[in-house]
Amino acid sequence: MNNKNPNKFTVIVIVLLVLSLAGSWVYFLKDKIRPSDPETDTPIDVEPTIDPEIERLRGIWQENKQINEDYVGELFFDSGLISESVVQAKDVYKPNGELYQFYTQGGSLVKDPTGYTGNDVYIWTYWKTGEYDYNDHGGSVFMDYRNELDDENLIIYGHHFSVWNDEERIKAFTPLEKLLEAENYEENRFVTLVLEKEIRRYVVAVVYEFDATPESPHYNDCQYWRTEYNYDDYLGYYDEKYYQNYINAITSLQLYSTGARLTTSDKTLTLQTCISGHTGELFEILVLKQIEVIPFEG
Repeated sequence: MNNKNPNKFTVIVIVLLVLSLAGSWVYFLKDKIRPSDPETDTPIDVEPTIDPEIERLRGIWQENKQINEDYVGELFFDSGLISESVVQAKDVYKPNGELYQFYTQGGSLVKDPTGYTGNDVYIWTYWKTGEYDYNDHGGSVFMDYRNELDDENLIIYGHHFSVWNDEERIKAFTPLEKLLEAENYEENRFVTLVLEKEIRRYVVAVVYEFDATPESPHYNDCQYWRTEYNYDDYLGYYDEKYYQNYINAITSLQLYSTGARLTTSDKTLTLQTCISGHTGELFEILVLKQIEVIPFEG
């Protein structure tokens, strides 16, 4: 063969060799990425890897739901500051029409439920036993009776114990008092809420103290108890600017800057506890910004 351009021939041979190797490598990767049936060469669907921590949390939810049908989920700070089960009674009557067994603060069984709401069911009643509980757990940690899980603002309440019946400062929402000090924020800023179908992740955005008496100068601007910020479900009207006004108001009251900025597009989780040693309606309020939703598979 008379080849007048040996360099061109060499280049062609090299290109063909590279293409051949590349094809083999792609075929190899295809098998590694998605295995096939060796007889039919049909791709086989592979089950996704299950995160053992997510499965553990899902197992906790399922176990607690068996204890009490009113169980909503598990609330915990990543730091371990708080780890509490959350329940919710939508009314003083169960879905089957039966009156709940619940108690006054003094321990008397409520027989006439007139004037009570679902929030009164678990405030002095322990969710695991259905019995009056003032000292051991301070009733239960509970979600507002009006809340649906897709609401703009979920509200969860828990008791704050005095030093006389909680020397270790670990019961219910008592540990939230640590977040009154800026030096404790960084360690305790992330919170997880485990629900039936998903895990929601939050960051503490605002910490403030609030006098909830109607005479308070901030009473109208800081209504953290709204499930939808722009709608007052007590008075039954909309105010399309309320959410932004609320953010401005609580920012002005915050005990320190967290760096987690709230906007009117955010969904929030509000934690409320009383502040022991004060008279009247003085509360510690934490407003948490939702940052992630992790759905359960299957």
